[in-house]
Amino acid sequence: MVTREGVMLKWKTVIVMLSLGGVALVAVQAQQRAARTPPVPTLTPADYLQIQQLVARYSYALDTGANDGFDYADLFAPGGGFGNATTRDQLAATARPGGGHYPRGPQFVFHYTSNHVIEPSPEGATGKVYVVEIDAGEKVLIEDGGHYEDVYVKTPQGWRFKSRSFIKTKPGTPPANPRPPR
Repeated sequence: MVTREGVMLKWKTVIVMLSLGGVALVAVQAQQRAARTPPVPTLTPADYLQIQQLVARYSYALDTGANDGFDYADLFAPGGGFGNATTRDQLAATARPGGGHYPRGPQFVFHYTSNHVIEPSPEGATGKVYVVEIDAGEKVLIEDGGHYEDVYVKTPQGWRFKSRSFIKTKPGTPPANPRPPR
């Protein structure tokens, strides 16, 4: 004879079994996703310092055009690039004195960067850094501004840019109802 309590116990058992099966399925799917996702390496303090130095050398190499622009080009990994410049010669031409639309030279200072953020990634690391281009001629003018988005890779020569993109600042719209003063 089937009792009401017996039926309820069977249903509770079925519900518990289905719940456990669902949890197991979710766990297996998470493991499969993790197996497909490349591991993110851990960056050492030395890695962070070397990447910061790479980013600092960028502005100096670009502004001075040192070594006929090749100091700038050598900051990029083979096959790396900035915009349409993807070969070593194209990158050097970007920083070569007289080759760009800005003057270059040992005393030229134009690119100012700050607020550098570095994060580990499967390729090595990514970064973002603010940049302001200031013409400090007779009249000080802010020519441009925005931020760089970078991908860094570790090479036998040390950390290098795999890619660098400039994202120009776009002025925002002020809020419709600014907060009243306190």
